[in-house]
Amino acid sequence: MQVKTFNAPTMEKALAQVKKELGPEAIILSTRKVSAGPGESWIEVSAAREQQSFSTETKPGADYVSTEMINDLHEIKSFLSLLISSKDQLTQLRANQPLAELYHSLLVRGLDEKQLFILLSKAVSDLNGEPVDRSLIFNSFCKRLVTKISCARPFRVVSNSSGPAVYTFLGPTGVGKTTTLAKLAAYLKIKRRIEVGIISLDTYRIGAVEQLKTYAQILEVPFSVAQSKSELRSALDDFSHCDAVMVDTTGRNYLNRDHVHHLRSLFENGRRLSHFLVLSATAKDEDLQQTIVHFREIDINSLIFTKLDETVHHGCILNQLVRFNYPVSYLGTGQRVPEDIEPATQKRLLSFLLPTGNQAA
Repeated sequence: MQVKTFNAPTMEKALAQVKKELGPEAIILSTRKVSAGPGESWIEVSAAREQQSFSTETKPGADYVSTEMINDLHEIKSFLSLLISSKDQLTQLRANQPLAELYHSLLVRGLDEKQLFILLSKAVSDLNGEPVDRSLIFNSFCKRLVTKISCARPFRVVSNSSGPAVYTFLGPTGVGKTTTLAKLAAYLKIKRRIEVGIISLDTYRIGAVEQLKTYAQILEVPFSVAQSKSELRSALDDFSHCDAVMVDTTGRNYLNRDHVHHLRSLFENGRRLSHFLVLSATAKDEDLQQTIVHFREIDINSLIFTKLDETVHHGCILNQLVRFNYPVSYLGTGQRVPEDIEPATQKRLLSFLLPTGNQAA
């Protein structure tokens, strides 16, 4: 990230400098008045711009376009091409009332329009000309959907035959990584009777460390804090007697790729790690998509979605499972430890398509 400070007699002139030096995509970090001499004050503006790599074909002076914007434009172009090439299906979608009603009810639940159109078109084709009944279409759509999503069982086999299995909990700030870790640690310790150790890398938030330390004391499992790659390696060596080690990580804005690079560097210690990417069901679909894209450089084993109890629209969960080749392992349904977590199943995921109040428990 490129950060610069500008001084000018007025805010307008300071912002003009920012735009000239960093471009219109610059982010204002802070503004304040500073002394410029006896009885005179200027405006100081701190601004930043993400460092980006651009094509060698970019012309000097041309407006820079972010990678995300380019991807969005390609996505829009692809969808428009799809609609044009599928005009017969689109006509049927508009003309048939049961089909149109189902299409719009699924859109309301937050499903991605492009993926929904593709899957629904294929579902109609699977009926081989049968009368278009809403329940038949819905069942056909669900069959198509389950071929695109998968569920993982990361704790099916846990043994210390070649050292403890190490599980890390990654993800943005505020998604509930620490609570999720505590729930699964309790499951392994109490229900599976597996020896568990807990390590915290989240040294940015004192409260998170204390919270996890308290959980460890309640569960009577060893706990350690690590602030670097070497300390993490040492802590893992100390827990070599455990069957499983759970590692909590710092919550950061992982739309910033630098934070993902730093996190990845901590895990380059020669050990085989299983990574959970923890995401919130209340997040925007676009934000979830970009977060997963930025985490691609880390070998994610499965996704965990939290805060299902805080939203009535769960389509964003299904969208990520259709877009990306990652299974989902657990669903967080509340704040209670250890009760409010459940293994993800295809049946449970399909229940998100039903009206609120009809979802399977």
